[in-house]
Amino acid sequence: MSHRSLWERWARGARWIWVNERYRGHLPQDFAVHVMTLDSPDRLHAKQGRSIARVTFEAQAPRSLAVYLKRHYRLPWARRWAALLHPAGRYSPAAAEWTHLERARALGIDVPEVVAAGEQIGPGAHLQSFLMVAELTGCEALHEALPRLAERLESRPFATLKRRLIPELARITATLHNSGLFHKDLYLCHFFLDLEGRDRDGRHPRVVLIDLHRLGRHPLWPAWWRCKDLGQLLFSSYGVAGIDDRDRHRFWRCYRRITHPRAARWQARLIRFRAARYARHNRNPR
Repeated sequence: MSHRSLWERWARGARWIWVNERYRGHLPQDFAVHVMTLDSPDRLHAKQGRSIARVTFEAQAPRSLAVYLKRHYRLPWARRWAALLHPAGRYSPAAAEWTHLERARALGIDVPEVVAAGEQIGPGAHLQSFLMVAELTGCEALHEALPRLAERLESRPFATLKRRLIPELARITATLHNSGLFHKDLYLCHFFLDLEGRDRDGRHPRVVLIDLHRLGRHPLWPAWWRCKDLGQLLFSSYGVAGIDDRDRHRFWRCYRRITHPRAARWQARLIRFRAARYARHNRNPR
């Protein structure tokens, strides 16, 4: 991974691309040349100089590969200059999220597998980046999966599933917080349940945490960031069929058992206050 000299980055630009060897055979040989211009309307979402889309590579291996491709085309000047002067600093959103994913994985948290990542630094103060992660086959976001499972399952099996699921959600969240890391976008839609493996007897269901682009370490005022994360998660559980107050209390008990927060009763009030603020903001969008 060569970043060239400062003069070469400024005059001609430098590009680095990392590819997971497990997936190299699925990608076209000219992948590196066309990754920033690949056209896919599948679940495309684009705004403010960035985009995300689902891309399928069909004929490069015995079976096709579906990925989500995040690209960033226009970045703030501060990030551009920082990348130019310190190219190994992972200042682009894609490179930063790749670091965050691997940091969470090292903590024992299941996250999407990175297929490829890269940056174009220069010429001049130019900076673009991309991150490609493998699609979570057989998984579904919890805010969609739980209502469907509540309809499909009898009450006792569904209650059993939740009793296994909630401690796993608490473990994931507490593992981040005990490490001084905060998701800062911790909504229920960013937890994916492995539907194919949910019936494994005696084991916690597999849950994958996604969208770690905002993950950050905050040694100062960690209680504030903890309440922000938990307030977002609490708010996102409102109105989701299959989730009730008993489930919310069970999550809080499991989380407290792992983290041992100080002034837990005061923090619980602050978490509810934050959730109420998110709810009011959602009802009255600007």
